[in-house]
Amino acid sequence: MVDLNRRATVTDVARNAGVSKSTVSLAFSAPQRVGEVTRTRILEAAEAVGYTPDPLAQSLKTGRRNLIGLILPDLTNPHGGAVLERVQASANQAGYMVMTATASHDPARDLEFVDGFRKLKLEGIVLMPSGTDETYVQALASSGVLFVTYGQQLAALDCDHVGLKNDHATLILTRHLISRGHRRIGHVAGDQRTWSGRERLKGVRAALAESGLALAPKDLVFGDYDARKSEAAACALLAQPDRPTALVTANNVTAIGVLRAIRHLGLRCPEDVALATVDELPLDDLLSPTVTCAVQPIHDMAQRAASWLIERLENTEATHAAQFAEFPVTLRIGGST
Repeated sequence: MVDLNRRATVTDVARNAGVSKSTVSLAFSAPQRVGEVTRTRILEAAEAVGYTPDPLAQSLKTGRRNLIGLILPDLTNPHGGAVLERVQASANQAGYMVMTATASHDPARDLEFVDGFRKLKLEGIVLMPSGTDETYVQALASSGVLFVTYGQQLAALDCDHVGLKNDHATLILTRHLISRGHRRIGHVAGDQRTWSGRERLKGVRAALAESGLALAPKDLVFGDYDARKSEAAACALLAQPDRPTALVTANNVTAIGVLRAIRHLGLRCPEDVALATVDELPLDDLLSPTVTCAVQPIHDMAQRAASWLIERLENTEATHAAQFAEFPVTLRIGGST
């Protein structure tokens, strides 16, 4: 019987799992050296007795820090918080701790944090890039840090990438609006310097083309994934006497800006203008109407990013090519369409 008033130990886990203490230690410090069935039994035993590995103690034994980094562009968006929660859970299960930094969409801050993490001898970084230009990518490549990029693909950076099928996300949203009878559909686009911004614009255009429609230049505005910019852009777009009857927005922050513009102009959603967006809105169940959205499988995506990074760290001799995973979205229909 484990005394719940004291911290569970490796001995408790070993006794519960029916293995040696050295096998338990290997399961957390070098999981590739333990069979999957045995490691699963050990993880279940650890959970049962409330054991979590001590990364500092492990680093003293192995000479490794067992720390990984996570650099996010924005923590005010619930999307970033959800990514952090999942990456942290996956890392902790493998015996790693996560240091997190927020770059506020500033590429220079990304690079500052990469350099700081490198000096702290972090093992690797899950990076949601804020930059895209050649100088930025070269700085990342020359840092000597192991990366897995998340969300924004940097094709010139030779590393694993986990992202969304961005064009498919806006494709299904636009198709949905067309199925509801809309023929004049506008787009409040994301930052066109980014992979996701370009791909999401491509999806809108592709869906319109399927139905013999086109995205008119005056119906395309740029919110750059910023609520204030999106509100101003949508106000200008919807103030036209022949405004679009529906809008597709690049993400939830953009949608918030558009909803503010609709309210500011005294319009109604969906009666005057329908709205569909990539990403769920925070507290969406309190909105009236609820917003039609393409939901990202954040849990699965973040877990994949963390697991790929840890796999690379645990198998330093691996030479296989960079891996690439794009996840599909789920269409959730709300009252806004």
